[in-house]
Amino acid sequence: MGLVKRQPGERRWGMPVEFPLRDCDGMHVALDRRSVSDRRKSPASLEDLLILFSQLPSADSGHKQ
Repeated sequence: MGLVKRQPGERRWGMPVEFPLRDCDGMHVALDRRSVSDRRKSPASLEDLLILFSQLPSADSGHKQ
């Protein structure tokens, strides 16, 4: 695969990719992680998190005044 120079703002969708490769910051990319689930997303829904947090004791309930 030859090096294809792209213009700023032009995406590379549909172009063939071979791994391992180096990204635009020079970092070594061993695997295609686009099909892996996003680790930043919570496994629980927003409603589930609201229920969990509502059941926690308040932060200042342990402090005596």
